[in-house]
Amino acid sequence: MNRHPAHILLLKAARALELLIAAVILLVIVCGAVFLFRETGRTLLLSPEAFALGDFLSATLLLVMGIEFVKMLALHTADAVVDVLLFTIVRQMIVSHTDAAETLLGVAAVAGIFAVKKYLQARENAA
Repeated sequence: MNRHPAHILLLKAARALELLIAAVILLVIVCGAVFLFRETGRTLLLSPEAFALGDFLSATLLLVMGIEFVKMLALHTADAVVDVLLFTIVRQMIVSHTDAAETLLGVAAVAGIFAVKKYLQARENAA
């Protein structure tokens, strides 16, 4: 497929902008991690009774999701997209206190994602 030079220029510009946005997101994640760990240490030292593990896990998993999102923007692979989905579902399951039916749906979604990773992506990578 022969592309017009203007198309190539637009694709390169879009990719550069995408990587710039990923870099900005990564910078925000690093700042968020520094703030989270500083505040957590401060809370544990000054008033340990105010520390909430659920809030800490929520914030930490949100940072991990952000890192996976940056990887997705940088790599452009199906594996990266599936990883973002997996972390999003797992974070929701861990952080929120849901009823049994919602937990079962979350487990089924995670199992479905692992099935996609094992069976569908294995075929894609072999080709």
